[in-house]
Amino acid sequence: MMDLFNKKDLKDINLLPQDGVVNYYGNIMSVVTADRYLNCLMKTIDWKPDEAMIFGKRILTKRKVAWYADTNFKYTYSGTNS
Repeated sequence: MMDLFNKKDLKDINLLPQDGVVNYYGNIMSVVTADRYLNCLMKTIDWKPDEAMIFGKRILTKRKVAWYADTNFKYTYSGTNS
């Protein structure tokens, strides 16, 4: 298991080596700036409840999602396509 809190530089290490890429760059902006971005995104994005397929029944979850991608890109999660 990798310790994310050691002093080693993690930016060149993929923390999700299967089915994706996640690189950790540490603090890239102040908390105040990050909060401003979060508030802007929460107010301006058309968030929708996530859907999941559970025991063959489609339900709405409390998780909010907004999917933005190229038209040729598909995303599938819990039997739901975006």
